[in-house]
Amino acid sequence: NPGNNLHVSSLSHRVDSRDLENHFAAIGRVQKAQVMRDPHTHESRGFGFVTMESPAEADAAIAALNGQDFLGKTLVIEKVRSLSLP
Repeated sequence: NPGNNLHVSSLSHRVDSRDLENHFAAIGRVQKAQVMRDPHTHESRGFGFVTMESPAEADAAIAALNGQDFLGKTLVIEKVRSLSLP
């Protein structure tokens, strides 16, 4: 992870990927935003991922949006940690 990938949790079930992208685009350039959905019901699983253009924009998004209300839910945003395989 180069530091620009974010895990966003505590999403309202009304939020779709476009809503998520637009919300983060107010802070910086978004490469990709995706709300994760249940493969069977297609309902939101309440979390998603946002890839910002740069690590600095990811840091700015965390600073500006973490703990803020978004459609009635308090966002929890953290950088995606890469896993080290043995």
